[in-house]
Amino acid sequence: MQKKALLSIIIPVRNEEDYLPTLLNNLHRRKSDNTEIIVVDGRSEDNTLKLISHKKNKVIHSTPGRATQMNAGARCAQGNYLWFLHSDSMIDFDFESVILAALQKRKWGWFDIRLNNQEIIFRIVESMMNFRSRITYIATGDQGIFIHKDVFLKNGLFPSVALMEDVSFSKKMKSIEKPFICDVPIKTSTRRWEDNGPIRTIFKMWILRLLFFLGVPPNWLNKQYDKK
Repeated sequence: MQKKALLSIIIPVRNEEDYLPTLLNNLHRRKSDNTEIIVVDGRSEDNTLKLISHKKNKVIHSTPGRATQMNAGARCAQGNYLWFLHSDSMIDFDFESVILAALQKRKWGWFDIRLNNQEIIFRIVESMMNFRSRITYIATGDQGIFIHKDVFLKNGLFPSVALMEDVSFSKKMKSIEKPFICDVPIKTSTRRWEDNGPIRTIFKMWILRLLFFLGVPPNWLNKQYDKK
């Protein structure tokens, strides 16, 4: 009889051939048999699926959209606990013990973030991100939100919006219980900042987040987010 997975790691992907294999290798080296990995593909057009086909992952398919993909993964998860992880994350610590210990204390939480670029501007960016999330109790998806599965399902999953589903979900959850914020950092790629410039990206995200809180529709914000 197969043992039920205690932790389900849910990774939404679309055209992530450059990052996903590295993340999966890191996870497999550190996971136990009590953890399952669910890759939710949103119609990738590159070699993403071919590159991971030999791994012991559960691959499911979904219409594109991070919220839709993560919700699809959660619905089929076998674990008691869920961990939503971006494909460009870099995991170099014993994630199982950290997450399970945190979820014995709180219903949900996330990690501090560490950007994988040594330039001083990125130390400032990550410090600002960590400070903001600790003050507001609002997480972004690259911080690796984890939660009891029954709590996640009970509270309506991620809202089906084009952008800032993580912010919306955090707002809802913090009204139920404060999060557990792990000071063990998740490393993540700086590709977004490098593509558009760190300063420009910071201000763009601040403006988009402000407009979101003022009630601007997420579909419109998503179009602005995708602009170079």
